[in-house]
Amino acid sequence: MVGGPFVIPYFIQVGGLSMTQVGLWTLLSATSGLVFGPLWGRLADREGHGAVLLRAGWVAALMPLLWLMGSRAFPWPIWAAALADALAWSGLGTALVNAALAQAPKETRSGYLALFWLALGLGGLVGSLVAGLVARLEVGPSPYHLPILVSALLRVLVVQRFRP
Repeated sequence: MVGGPFVIPYFIQVGGLSMTQVGLWTLLSATSGLVFGPLWGRLADREGHGAVLLRAGWVAALMPLLWLMGSRAFPWPIWAAALADALAWSGLGTALVNAALAQAPKETRSGYLALFWLALGLGGLVGSLVAGLVARLEVGPSPYHLPILVSALLRVLVVQRFRP
């Protein structure tokens, strides 16, 4: 949630996308997720959810760099990010929940899941607050560059924790 809130304004103001193109980007990402989800499922069946967390986590960590590479004159990285977005989140969503379930004792699973979702929500809240503070620094060509770069850095730090 540090870079995410700035993606749409970045796409419009820096990338030169119209709202129609942003809608198409979202549609491309959503439909691609339907393709990538089963692929992650097969990998999880073969190698476990830890492997999915690591690989999808790296895609999510590096995806903001695609956003930053895009511009009005060079928009293709933004469109490639739609596929990276689908690839990352179709794997991470399921793998994170399954990892939480794997850690929870059967008799207290619902409580563990409630705490998992609470932590996810609080992380989003804190990330949004950090994003606002970072955006105020206005470092870079736009107010969106620094929060997106910080997001990539934080994602890399988090994905390091996924290593087996």
